[in-house]
Amino acid sequence: MFDSITSKTDDPGRERRVYYRVVYAIFGIAIVGLLAGIALGQELVGTIIYCGGAWIGSGITFLAPKLTDVPLQDERDTELYNRASGLTLGVLFVLGLSVIPAIYVLEAAGQIDPPPEVNGMILLASGLFLLWGAAYGIVKRR
Repeated sequence: MFDSITSKTDDPGRERRVYYRVVYAIFGIAIVGLLAGIALGQELVGTIIYCGGAWIGSGITFLAPKLTDVPLQDERDTELYNRASGLTLGVLFVLGLSVIPAIYVLEAAGQIDPPPEVNGMILLASGLFLLWGAAYGIVKRR
């Protein structure tokens, strides 16, 4: 994290590494703060730490590329993000196709009574896929 304090070298990827380390460290501290708050019964403090870290990390992620001349991302990063996003959505899609119809059939047969959180997760996953489809359509037309 203190790489930026040391003297400059000719390593063009140094700034990128520092950027990623700082951002990931902030998000990591935020997540640990949330989990520690939950574990210690201080949910509000944990949530405040998490929200602060999420906002600071997201702000750096958004503003840093605009405020520096150093390229912080390249086509390799974009390809990795696209592959990871596709894998995440694919796993969610396969799990959803496997589980959601079974939940509805068992509920209709009176075998289970799913809690409202299950319906919330189904609506959240459905909304995610609708949002992804809309974003894909917008990007494709540009």
